[in-house]
Amino acid sequence: MAESSRDQGSRAGIVVRILASAYDLTILFGVTMILVGIPITISDQALGIMPPQWLQGLLFLTVVGAYFIGFWVRGGATTGMRPWKLRLAMLETGDPLTPFTASIRFAGLMVTWMALSMTLWYIATKDTNHFLFFVAASIPALSMLVMFLSKEKLALHDLISGSTVYRLKLK
Repeated sequence: MAESSRDQGSRAGIVVRILASAYDLTILFGVTMILVGIPITISDQALGIMPPQWLQGLLFLTVVGAYFIGFWVRGGATTGMRPWKLRLAMLETGDPLTPFTASIRFAGLMVTWMALSMTLWYIATKDTNHFLFFVAASIPALSMLVMFLSKEKLALHDLISGSTVYRLKLK
C-alpha cells in the first residue's frame, strides 16, 4: 500500500492551528486593505461613488475566499500554516484538497469565524442575554469541543469537508 503524504506527520492540535490562524488573519488584514479597502476609499474620495455595503462585503469575502481556497488547493497550506509545518489533506486518502472540497471547508470555517465574531460582539456590548448570543456562541464552542474529543482532532469544518490538518515531522 502506498504511503500518503498525510502519513508524513501527525494531526495538528488546536494551539498550533490557532497560531497559524493568527498569522493568516494578520496577512489577510493587509491583503484585504490593499485589494478592497484602498480601492473603495479611492472610489469614494476621488469619484464620490461609494459601493453598496453588500458589494463591499462580497468583495471582502471574495478576496478572503481566494486566499484560503487558492492556497489550500495549490500547496496544501496557507502562508500562516507554513511556519508551523501544517498541511491539509483529505481525511481518508491523504490526497490534496479539490477546489470543491476547499470551498466546502472555507464555508464551514467562515460560519465558525462569523459566529465567534458575533459572540465577541455580544460580550463586548454586554448583550449576553440575547438569544442570538447563545446560538452564535454554540457554533465555535461545538467546533472546539469536537476537536478536543475527536481522536483525529477534527474541527467542524474539517468534518463537513472530509479534510484534516496535519503537522509535518521535523527532520
